[in-house]
Amino acid sequence: MINKGFISSLTEDGTKAIVIPQEASQNVTFPMVIPYFLLECLAVNMPVVYATFPDQTGIILARMDGEWNHKIYRTLMVEGTAHMTERLTADRGITATGGISAAGGGNVTVQGNISLTGSITATGDIKSGSVSLQNHVHSGVMKGNDDTDVPK
Repeated sequence: MINKGFISSLTEDGTKAIVIPQEASQNVTFPMVIPYFLLECLAVNMPVVYATFPDQTGIILARMDGEWNHKIYRTLMVEGTAHMTERLTADRGITATGGISAAGGGNVTVQGNISLTGSITATGDIKSGSVSLQNHVHSGVMKGNDDTDVPK
């Protein structure tokens, strides 16, 4: 049976909820499953739609406000194009098999180390601290036609 109600409580691990049916004549439900797309998205007193079954089991179907927290707790696979208007964040990493690009003057910021198999090509300057790869100078070298030795 499909019904409406309000979250009464959530289990400690957040995977089940007890609901107070909208019709006060009914008792609270047995703990019902919260599907993965609603994990960490429900709160006490929040209106929900739920389904119950004769064996006293049930599942939360949706929030009555139509919202969710935009979290995905498994793999997200996009076949085609996905558009993000703000940003993409990942707590445990992002893997791209076809490449990542930042078009339209977008920036990519990495906090941590980068390991690379291959080469890096830049159309602009590359800097480390205040040292420019294109414009740095070496002191203690006499001008002339000779090249410097390779770095030691």
